[in-house]
Amino acid sequence: MNRAATRRAAGILCGALAGAATAEGFLWEPFQLDVTRFAIVSPQLPAGFDGLKIAQLSDLHLHHISRAYRTALEVIRSERPGLVVITGDLVDRPDQTSACLAFLSDLHAAAGVPVVVVPGNWDHRAFPTKQSIAAWHKRLQAKTGVRVLANQNVVLRRHGDRMWLVGTDDPYFGHADLDASFKGVPDTAFALVLTHAPEAFEELAQRPAARLVLAGHTHGGQVRLPFIGAVRVPSRYGTRFARGLFKLGDTLFYVNAGIGMSHLPMRFLCRPELTLITLTSCTLDESTAR
Repeated sequence: MNRAATRRAAGILCGALAGAATAEGFLWEPFQLDVTRFAIVSPQLPAGFDGLKIAQLSDLHLHHISRAYRTALEVIRSERPGLVVITGDLVDRPDQTSACLAFLSDLHAAAGVPVVVVPGNWDHRAFPTKQSIAAWHKRLQAKTGVRVLANQNVVLRRHGDRMWLVGTDDPYFGHADLDASFKGVPDTAFALVLTHAPEAFEELAQRPAARLVLAGHTHGGQVRLPFIGAVRVPSRYGTRFARGLFKLGDTLFYVNAGIGMSHLPMRFLCRPELTLITLTSCTLDESTAR
């Protein structure tokens, strides 16, 4: 094969690969759903919450209810978690709320358990004033039965024990108030913390009660390359917390890759994600301790 023919063959191959990647990113991956399952073992977890299953979604960016969202409803209906949480970015624009309200209503009905959300940076973009986002949260709760936590906490009770559910407002745009979020939470408590972005991870690691923190925002990078991973993540940490499980001090952090998309309607090597987390208590047997 002469040099010109080799160049033509290489060009055809590169074009075919680019076309396949484009089809994968725009037409296939955004509509698939990966379900990630793992357990968190903690000696601080009250025994009454042993075995609690939590379903996490993030970054809905809901324009319409596509296959990935419908699959999420089916998984949650079959898995029967004890709590469903959404870590921010429900909508992009105020004229797109109808699909979001419909999905959250279906989600609440499918779960049959409390569904709790925290605000994200795109929620604040869509509703940029205190009055507008407060009105949106009020409407959301009234229409769907979903609970919004924004710099607040609630006590969860199960089998005679209690733990705290803490929800911060969006830390990416600076709306998070950790003092308000943890008001009344004992340092010795087990607190499950919901926050939209990794921006407050180092500060949350300094909170003794923050045992497990769930976040999103990154979309896992949304576009990932082989051997490289996320190309870009909108975070002060860069790609350090792009997706997955991390530990800072005594606090565990999980970053969900999200289910929706922003800016570009594509995902590549980074499918939408639903996380199922099982909490497990661990008591040290002193007779076997060394």
